[in-house]
This record gives sequence, C-alpha cells and structure tokens, in this order.
Amino acid sequence: MYGRFLLLIVTVTLVGITVLFPVLSMIREALVSNGTVDLSLYHKLWQSGAFTSLRNSLLLAASVATASTVAGVGLGIVLGKVKLPLRTLFLVLLTLPLLIPPYILALGWFDLLGREGYWGSLLFGFWGTFWVLFCLYLPIPLLLTILFLRQIDPRLEEAGRIVTSWPGVLRYITLPLIFPAIVLSFLLVFILAFGEQSVANFLRYDVFALESFTYFSAFYDFRTATALAVPMVGVALIVLVAEQILVHKRIFHFTALHEVERIDVHRYQPLLIALLLSFVTVVTLLPFLALLYQSAEWQVLHDAFIKAQAPMLRSYLYGTIAATLLMVLGFVSGYLIAEHLPGARAYDASLIFLFALPATVIGIALILFWNRPATNFIYTTPLIILFGYVGKYLAVTTKISQTGLSQISRSQIEAAQIAGANGWQVFRYILVPLSAKVLFVVWMIGLIFSLRETTLTMLVYPPGHETLPVYTMTQMANGDPKIIAALCLFMTAMVLLPLGIWGMARKVRHG
Repeated sequence: MYGRFLLLIVTVTLVGITVLFPVLSMIREALVSNGTVDLSLYHKLWQSGAFTSLRNSLLLAASVATASTVAGVGLGIVLGKVKLPLRTLFLVLLTLPLLIPPYILALGWFDLLGREGYWGSLLFGFWGTFWVLFCLYLPIPLLLTILFLRQIDPRLEEAGRIVTSWPGVLRYITLPLIFPAIVLSFLLVFILAFGEQSVANFLRYDVFALESFTYFSAFYDFRTATALAVPMVGVALIVLVAEQILVHKRIFHFTALHEVERIDVHRYQPLLIALLLSFVTVVTLLPFLALLYQSAEWQVLHDAFIKAQAPMLRSYLYGTIAATLLMVLGFVSGYLIAEHLPGARAYDASLIFLFALPATVIGIALILFWNRPATNFIYTTPLIILFGYVGKYLAVTTKISQTGLSQISRSQIEAAQIAGANGWQVFRYILVPLSAKVLFVVWMIGLIFSLRETTLTMLVYPPGHETLPVYTMTQMANGDPKIIAALCLFMTAMVLLPLGIWGMARKVRHG
C-alpha cells in the first residue's frame, strides 16, 4: 500500500508541475491583480464585444455534438450489429478524418468547392465549419457505440426477441443500455468542437478559441489572451462536473466484452451497402480525392516531399517519445486509479480537466509558466512540446489502460498475493504481461494524437522545431496550393503508415 501511494504521489507531482500547475497559475494571473480579484479587464472586453464569439462557439459545439452523436450512434448500431460485408472497410474510412489534423479536411472541401457559387460561399461561415467538424468528430460516437454494444449481455436481447422484433429490441433494450455511450459521445464532441480553432480560422468563422489565440500570437497582448482563456477553462470545468457525476453513478463501469448478436437484413443488404458507400464517399473520400487531384503532378509531389522531410522526421521523433511517455504514465495512472487510492479520484478528475481544456489554453499556460531564464532549458527545447502532448492526452491513455486492467481477472491477482507476491511483483509480473496488447494500443493512440496535434504545437514549438502539421499550416498563408495539397497528403500518409504496419503485422501473426 505504501509503495502504491508513493507511486501516486510521484505521478501526480510530475503531471502537476509540468502542466496542471501552469494552467492554475495562468488562471490566477488572469483573475488576481495586486492580491485582489480584478475583473475590470473582463468588463472592458464585454463592452468591446469580444465575447460575441463565445455564443458562436457554444452554438457550433452544441450543433456538431448533437448531429454527430445522432448520426454516429445510428452508424454504430448498423456497423456494430448488422450482418454486412465490408464492415471493417467502412469503419476505417469513416474513422480516417479523426486521425489527421482537422484543417486538412477543410482544405480538401475548399479544393473541391472553391469560393465561388452557392456551395463555395456556404463553405465559409457557420455551415461549412459545422460540416467539417461533423465529419471530423463523427468517429467518436461511432466507435463508442460499437464498444458499448459489446458490453451488452446477449441474453438480454435474446429475451426481448421472444416478445418483439429487432426494432423493438433496439428501442427498448439496446439503446437504453448504451445510453452512457450517447452521453459520453456528446460531451467529448462538444468539448473538442468548442476548442477547435484551425478549421474555423481557415473557413473564416469567428469562434472564441480564435480570440485568445489571436491576441497571443498576433498582438502579443498576453494579459488579454490569458483573460480570454479563462472562460474556456470554465466550459471545461462544466464538462468535468458532468463527467464526474456520471462516473460517480458508475454508469461507465466496463465489464467483460461479449460477442454481439448480428441482425440479418439480407433483403435490404444491397440498399444498405449502397447508402453506406454514398455516405462514406461524401464524408471522407471526396475531400481527399480533391487534394489528390490538386497535387497530381510528379514534380509537385517531389518538391513537396523534399520540403516535408525534416518536419516529418521531427513529427515522428516527438510523437514516438510522447507516445512512450503517454503509455507509461497512462498505464501507471490507470492502475493507481483502479486501485482507488486516496486522492486518485481527484487526480483522475484533473486529467479529464486537462483533456477538456482547448489546446490554446494549455499552450498559453505553458508559455507563461516556462518562459523564464531559469527554465529556458525547457522553453527553448522540444521538452515543452512533450509537456503539452502528455498533459493534453494523458486522460485518453489512462482511461484506455484503466479499461484494459478491468478485464484482468481478480483471481489471478489474488493467487499471486496468496503466494506471497507484493504489490510491485503483482504489477511487474502479472498486470504488465497480461496488458501487453493494451499497452501497444495505448502507445499507438498516443502516437496518432501526437502526430495530428497542430494548435498546441504551433503555440509552443521553439524555432527550428516545427512539425509537419505546423509547417503545412504556416505554408497555407501564401504558399503554392498544389504544394500545400501534397503536404496534406503526405501528412495523412504519415499518420496511416504506423497503422498500416500494425495491421500487416497482425495479419501475418494471425495468418
């Protein structure tokens, strides 16, 4: 018990010093002046209309969360329960937008529609931003629905089939049982859409995350930028409270995975496949085909690859290190939280709070805290990038690790303890070996999130250390559109390459 508690203290201290304390320090600097609470700057900003974009952000986030949750749950049920060929292919294609930097999708739609005409004009503003974010975050409710469907005991649905048809079973049994997935999907999409600013920036829609980013990076008005970051912290806290209430009610407790009973729709199968193919084409394939058409020249691809080499190598280097840190810290954090140690729940809440924060807020907090002569060895090196990645995405790897640990039978742990194994030996020789697959999945997810991160990296990266997403975004201001399209394709390939290698390795191993 003492060893686990000491490990918790060390882990909390590392996360606290690197990311959490800088965020809290930024909040204090924004609200406190000369030892007293000073809200005069907020009064001036309110009068100047700086908070008008907050309404835009809330409306946009709520609309995207509602639409993507409804569509994602429906698609999740179709791909998770219906007997269909090409299910895996549809799932991979629909998940693709989530794996890449968000602005790539916006650029693809711009190359497809342009700025002229009805559809081109509609792209720039609320509806275009809404559509791109909908396509971007649709995979979240889709994947969560499929995961929660595997939590349902098939016997419950079999009992329902005795008295009603599949539509009745889905309505009265399946949907109520996956209601946690619906709630969690809405919360996740809402907070991610609220903090996303690269798509809105490209499509010229005024959102609140851009206000703080602009004051910080363009006007160098650090105090105003910090003040504008605090309301985003408030929104993150609201989401945190909602998540903690749901966790307290234990509706997100995972049990062993079950085989899903498939629905046979052989009569409607061709129609369903045609509808899915049309939907996937519109949501995913069209913008990538537009990028490919824009850059489909050998010389363009060659020139873009030469430009992309150094930023791509840096992306892989930082992503690999960040993924390793996220895997180790995430697994340790998941273990400590699962053990219900004193203070573990507060630590869990702090990780969710950091994940809920927009990347702009974390970036500004890191700069304000670490930009000091005594800490230049952090601020002027890629360490500050790694701090940002770990702080932003540690909650994700922790939750996945916690879920994986919950699948391990307690009898194995108890048997080792009866044999005389202490806590460290149980962790080292039981939990880690049995979690090997989970650890690899956690590492891959940490790598993908790190490779695609743009806003946070753009704020904190030292000169000469830009990653490929940042380099591509800086080129979008006045670069060659063909080169930019090619860079976006290289960036997509950069993310898909490790996933492809992983898939091929699994196929060889099981083949």
